[in-house]
Amino acid sequence: MNITINWSAFIQVLAAALGFTTLIVACFSIGVRLLTNAQNVASKARKGNSKAQQTESLNLVGAYLTFAICLSALAYGIYLIVPFLPH
Repeated sequence: MNITINWSAFIQVLAAALGFTTLIVACFSIGVRLLTNAQNVASKARKGNSKAQQTESLNLVGAYLTFAICLSALAYGIYLIVPFLPH
């Protein structure tokens, strides 16, 4: 039995997997950071600071957006892997 490996295809798949994994982890980390920042700013916003309220809203929107990106990437990956889902 002779097994040959297409090394260029292997390297391409490895690079794509590492690249996308790094992007998803970075996106999730940014979302956690924005969510934490929004919670810290919330105390200032309660004191009536309108700029702090604006900052809190922007941080929350950014956090939810990055989490949505991560969730959509996860759902797409499951869609590609699971064989009984229609393609």
